Amino acid sequence: MDYQLTTTAYAGKDASLSLGGATLAFGTSGKGETALPSPAELFLGSIAACILKNVERFSGLLEFEYESAVLTLQAKRMENPSLWRISPMH
Repeated sequence: MDYQLTTTAYAGKDASLSLGGATLAFGTSGKGETALPSPAELFLGSIAACILKNVERFSGLLEFEYESAVLTLQAKRMENPSLWRISPMH
């Protein structure tokens, strides 16, 4: 399967992405709080959407029924990424 999307960012403003005939605006301007989702929220949303898509897909393959599926993802942004530590593998 192939996927393609187009994103557009404007200096000092928010951005948008176009895919599947829809356009979705998201916050990138850094001008404080915005009603638009952030790129991190879009990322988490795409992971959740993939998981829920597979619940639907495998319900048919594995012959199980469900009324609904609820998924909660939580992530934490590190304010100073330079503090990341990578431990060597032994």
